[in-house]
Amino acid sequence: MFALFVLILPFLGMSIHGAVRDPSALFNSPSGLVLLSFLGLAIFLARAPLRWRQAKRDEAARLVREVRGHADIRGQRGIGLIAPTHETLHIGGQRFPLAQFWRDQIMPGLVYKVRFAPESRAILSISAVESRAVPTDHEPLPTHFAELSAREHALIRLLARGLTDKDIARALNLSPATVRTYNSELYLKLGIQRRGQVRALAERFGLLDDPADKA
Repeated sequence: MFALFVLILPFLGMSIHGAVRDPSALFNSPSGLVLLSFLGLAIFLARAPLRWRQAKRDEAARLVREVRGHADIRGQRGIGLIAPTHETLHIGGQRFPLAQFWRDQIMPGLVYKVRFAPESRAILSISAVESRAVPTDHEPLPTHFAELSAREHALIRLLARGLTDKDIARALNLSPATVRTYNSELYLKLGIQRRGQVRALAERFGLLDDPADKA
């Protein structure tokens, strides 16, 4: 890494000099785009070991805390290498950046216990506490639910399972962009704002089971 930095140092110097003289060139020239990419990579490489060291210091000092609650995963759109798109875990009034390793272990809407380092906000472990008990007697469906299509009912079941847009796209033979459009339309019909609310609604009205399985 150090040898690579030495090799490109002159080029970076010229890029910085050009950006100072003409800031617009930072986004309009190849050298400016390379500089932005390098800065994004440098920030990522610098922050990752720093967070790891902070987490180890927290753990060595026994500064490890726990939080419990229903997991809600929200996506945040970024701007390329400098601030890439990422997902955030909201649980028990706390918020954590969510790596894919932890994302694969979470089903939104269920109850989890998260151990974390308070200074670095690094997640140390995630364990399921309990799953929601699905009520045997469901509430009657609201009138506007009759307007939902078979595909929308299928979409509810897939969202309630915690699948990503890409997983849902594969299951329904659609593109991820189309799935996101369908999600927005579905939220509007159901009167909800985010996917973490879908499971609670599906359990409440008995929408987790495929009608074909009941036939």
